[in-house]
Amino acid sequence: MQKQRITVGYVELTDEESQRLFEKVRKDKGIEGYSELQGLMDDFDSRVIEPHEEPLKEVLGEEAPAEESSKGTRYIEVFNKLEEDSRYRIKASKQH
Repeated sequence: MQKQRITVGYVELTDEESQRLFEKVRKDKGIEGYSELQGLMDDFDSRVIEPHEEPLKEVLGEEAPAEESSKGTRYIEVFNKLEEDSRYRIKASKQH
């Protein structure tokens, strides 16, 4: 199987991101190769989910409740534009 970069919406995934997405979608949709994955992704869009800070701690100090932090981890969420059936979240590659 030849690797290729997958494009979702306006985002071209890196080789690593494309591989992670392929692994997730392959199990879910039973696809065999990257060309099938790209065909599926034509109906999908994506958005980048940035790591969030802990704003309550900045405002309330030590009295702030614990907030889940994914500091430093950026994800790409891939979702079907036409139906509400499939949504995938993959870890984004390191971005410089």
